Amino acid sequence: MTDTPGVDDPAPNDSPASAAPAAQAAPAAQAAQAAQAPDVQEPLDGSRPESAMDVARPRLPRLEVVLAWCAALAVAGLYLADAAAHGALGAARNDDWVYYRLAFSLASTGHLSFDPYSSTLLVGQVVAAQPVIAVFGAQIAPLQVAVALLSAVALAAAYFFFRHFLAAFWAAFCVALIAVGPIWGGLSVSFMSDVPAIALQVLCLCAAVPALRGPRLRWGWLALSLVLALLAFSVREYSLAAAAAVLIAALLTHGRRPTGRLRLLLVVAGVGIVWVLLAAALFLWRDTLVAGPRALTAEIELGQRVYYVLAGILTTTGFLMFPVALAVWRGGMWRMLLRWWPLTVALIALFTYTSHVLGYPLLVGNYVRLGGSYSGTLAGVAPAVFSRQAWWSIMAAANVATSLLITFAVARTVSVLLDWRRRRREVTEVDTHSAEAPATAVRSIDPSPRIALTFGVVTVALVVVVVIITRGRPFDRYVVGAVPFLAAAAIHASRSKAPQLLGRLVASAAVAVLALIGVAQVDASATFDGTKWSLGTEATRLGYAAETVDAGYEWFGFHQPGPVIYDYRREPGYPSYVTSLFTDARVCVLGEFAPRPTQREPYAREVVRVSRVSLIGPRYTLIGRSADRNCPSS
Repeated sequence: MTDTPGVDDPAPNDSPASAAPAAQAAPAAQAAQAAQAPDVQEPLDGSRPESAMDVARPRLPRLEVVLAWCAALAVAGLYLADAAAHGALGAARNDDWVYYRLAFSLASTGHLSFDPYSSTLLVGQVVAAQPVIAVFGAQIAPLQVAVALLSAVALAAAYFFFRHFLAAFWAAFCVALIAVGPIWGGLSVSFMSDVPAIALQVLCLCAAVPALRGPRLRWGWLALSLVLALLAFSVREYSLAAAAAVLIAALLTHGRRPTGRLRLLLVVAGVGIVWVLLAAALFLWRDTLVAGPRALTAEIELGQRVYYVLAGILTTTGFLMFPVALAVWRGGMWRMLLRWWPLTVALIALFTYTSHVLGYPLLVGNYVRLGGSYSGTLAGVAPAVFSRQAWWSIMAAANVATSLLITFAVARTVSVLLDWRRRRREVTEVDTHSAEAPATAVRSIDPSPRIALTFGVVTVALVVVVVIITRGRPFDRYVVGAVPFLAAAAIHASRSKAPQLLGRLVASAAVAVLALIGVAQVDASATFDGTKWSLGTEATRLGYAAETVDAGYEWFGFHQPGPVIYDYRREPGYPSYVTSLFTDARVCVLGEFAPRPTQREPYAREVVRVSRVSLIGPRYTLIGRSADRNCPSS
């Protein structure tokens, strides 16, 4: 369930997100359309909705639907154009080189098998990619475009989902957190498993809304929702969070019926057990297709590692949501912050201690890093994407935002519990003083706020638990799908009748800052990935065989003719992926960052050099030196 922990310490690779828009477009249309009909809203705290929300809202205007799809496609198109401009479109990126090998192998041999390095389930992605490969051949770029289209589906469907309980501005705000952030753009133009899995999870949640809305469960919609969750699970195991969120939300939404509660509990539990059995059968079957033992094994390690994982994942999520931390304290909510300020201060001090004394990073990395995403995939020192001052500001934002959001969550939870206790007391008094208790009407409510909150919380909690159990490294992309849903739940819980102009201005400014960080990170990622691929291409033009060129983790792994293994071992002078993932790999050209990027004279044994500059970030100057690790004589 965890991805490749990193090239410096290879461990099982995170399985890519397969691209097959055709296979997943039908559920997309149904589920996204279902999400366009907001129903009656019920607050997260269970209190009676405001009068304006007591009447179901009509379907979204056609113009808004069209604009939402156009905006989602425009975002995907911009990221595709940026990758193409830097040579990253058509280049393997990050861990997805393993997934290309698996998908292309299935297309050429008709046999489905997995290497021990790929730990993500991946079956659905590899199978769904086959129609794309059948049309375009074993090419990288078409699969990247397919994933980019799925990213547009995810963004548009998420917007329609949020429109059930949020105004258009706040729904767009929540989607923008992921769309313009520092992670989504790099993932969406790749073959990583994250985007396809997230797209299917969002469609699952959209289908769950009509399933849970109303006085009774709609089993057809519930079945569709859980099937989509199972498809998402077939791509990436973390997707079981979607199924869990739907079932938990079903109990929370319908569990307060005056009658039939036990029956509902038994039915939902039975459905959940069936889903888990199907998921387990798929997981175990996939395990039989692995050639050799998996590189990632279950081994619980407690102590400080638990704190490192928990603190890192929380602060990483908090940073990706830092505009929300400014937006939720609006209207009269600031008075609550004044009452709870000691908790905020204590959390800020705790996270400061974590980073400055214990030395744990506040951002777990992978995509958001000082040296750029996957900057450890080439020997040498990567140029910094952000200045030291900007990086310090990002760390401070992660600290303060996480502290404010946790304070808000605790304060709202306490408030909800106190309100619930007061209502229970009032109901008890009414029952005591009246001969007959008033009948409780079953109201049609919109379950989407509960679904959003449950999905976000379960996703983050699942990542923490799995990373601890498997001793894998936590990565920021693991929680990116939870961010807009946690944001929507927080915005919903902080609603206010006061004018929202100031809150919207602050939220817009914060999103603009996040977009600046995102543009720098995503563009630097595309530049770095494109430059590495160009280094390999130029070396082959000089006559070197592709499999003998170490032009970075992705180029080297993708072009190896032998099977992928996992036998971790070091060899001085060569990256760990050269020595650990293949048997007796040959290296004739060894790529690295130029020690002095401005130096024009050739370095010792330099045979090739490539340089590209990012839009607002650093210049990547890479060189290839001649090497002789099993290199055949010319």
